[in-house]
Amino acid sequence: MRMRLGLSLAGLGLGLVGLSNVSCQAIDCGPGTLERDGVCVPADETVDDARCGGAGPFATVLGLDGTCEVETPTQCDPTTTEERFDPQTGITTCVGTGGGCESEIPCQAPDALKATLCGRIWDTETDRAIAAAASDPTMRCDPANPTQDGPCSLRLRFFDALDFAMDPTGAMPLVPEGGVYQDGCNRYRGHNMPRATFGFIGIAVDDAPGTPARHIMTGVATSNAFASPGRDFRAYITRNATDTAWPSSAGLTGESFATRGVLAIVFHYQDAPVSGVRVRRNEALIPNDDFYFSDTDRERTTVDTALTTTGANGTVLVINSPTPIAHDGVGNEPAGCIWPVNLAASIRNVVFVQIKEAETQAGVVCE
Repeated sequence: MRMRLGLSLAGLGLGLVGLSNVSCQAIDCGPGTLERDGVCVPADETVDDARCGGAGPFATVLGLDGTCEVETPTQCDPTTTEERFDPQTGITTCVGTGGGCESEIPCQAPDALKATLCGRIWDTETDRAIAAAASDPTMRCDPANPTQDGPCSLRLRFFDALDFAMDPTGAMPLVPEGGVYQDGCNRYRGHNMPRATFGFIGIAVDDAPGTPARHIMTGVATSNAFASPGRDFRAYITRNATDTAWPSSAGLTGESFATRGVLAIVFHYQDAPVSGVRVRRNEALIPNDDFYFSDTDRERTTVDTALTTTGANGTVLVINSPTPIAHDGVGNEPAGCIWPVNLAASIRNVVFVQIKEAETQAGVVCE
């Protein structure tokens, strides 16, 4: 893999001056470079992409400042890092996979017709990754001996999302190769699991068997295509205290949001929540079934029934969508973007979180 390295002309000249006397033979410099003191250096002028190129150690690419830059091969250390290629920028980054809870666990590509998802478990209300275990957080959780609190007190499973929506307690899990990986750092991985028959893989998180019932089962979903592998994919868990606070601030009587089944849709642009969006179901507004938050940050704490659009956290709670149905949004779309239409359901006794990233008409995430 290759990574672009921006080098100043002066710095490059100093770094290569020792090579100027290696040979008396003329140097044939590639496009976008010129010969200086016996070596090829990037041309000190603004050029178009067509003038950069070449091969070998003096190949160049167009830099962010409009000049040609030397392109240097880079390889990540396979024992401590993992290559992350960004197709939007064309840049490969080495991400640490060893030591401490700050690092990410390896997340290799799955075999053909299989799926892999990796990420962390987040709190639905606070929008933060749940706290790591107090001791030995990097140790893998033992599902046969769950802890009484912390990440290893939770159970994470994978499902065909449609099967889960129709029967969350009876759906058969998708079993990864080697089982589900979880650790005390709140990281998870499901590698080489079967793909979902209907195209979307769901993740459900709840309390592990034998632990105190502190949480509401919480689900998310993504496409088979994303899971190839899908890195940094957020799973969520919702505390019982959250399911008590939401209906209290909303003035909701009778059953709580989670007992009724609630869909939490979060509108995002460039990985940040967007205010001023109103949810729709089957292209129609649902003023009797949508609830928005008055929080001034990313937390989802206080429901305000006077609000009719998303606030600072970009979130809306939707009830009365008992089966998968199309949801989207209108309002405050970034220029040239729309809010995508996705199937989602408010499933009884489940909080289902769906993050909607603004996208183009062609279905590409807006940058």
